[in-house]
This record gives sequence, C-alpha cells and structure tokens, in this order.
Amino acid sequence: MALSKGHAEEFDEEEFQKSLKKPLIKYSDCPQEMGTEAVEMITTALDKFQATRDYEAASMLIKQTLDKKFGQSWEVVVGEAFAFDISCQQRFLLHLYYGKTGVLCYKS
Repeated sequence: MALSKGHAEEFDEEEFQKSLKKPLIKYSDCPQEMGTEAVEMITTALDKFQATRDYEAASMLIKQTLDKKFGQSWEVVVGEAFAFDISCQQRFLLHLYYGKTGVLCYKS
C-alpha cells in the first residue's frame, strides 16, 4: 500500500516526536547498572524541570542525586548548545540527549 507524500511526512514527524521522549545515549563508559540508574535519575530530573527550562535546578538535582548514589565529585552540565573537552575518571562519563536537551555527567 503506497502512502501519499503528506501522510508519510506526518508519520515521520510522529516518529520523530516519539524519539524525543526517550534518552539518546551518545557516549557512556559507566558500568551497565550505574549507567541505567543514572539515566533514570537524569530523565526524572529533566521531566521535572524541562517545562520551565530551569536547567540550573535540573543540573543541581542530578548532581546531588549522583553524589549520594555513586560518591562525591560529580560534575553535571545541562543545556541545549554546548561543547566540551574534559579530563575525568575512567568509567564515570555519561553524555546523552533527552529531547533537545543535552546532559553531560562525569566524575572529576
């Protein structure tokens, strides 16, 4: 069954919107269990603050949660347009996108 051009564009837009609701992990060298827990914490914090775009509050909540769960000295960057070049401990780096928001977490 052939799809009309307009219907195909709607389908693509619908799929695109669905994909924005899932975290997209760009890089992680964390152990599997730690990475999974961290992604859950991050998505919870972003869901709480993304509507108001209060990235500072989201990053503070993520940092506090990571510090409690996985030990001190986590650094967290949350935003829509940033680049990074960092030095960090091995097995403690996570970079992901949740919608249009980028998140970088690492232990220094």
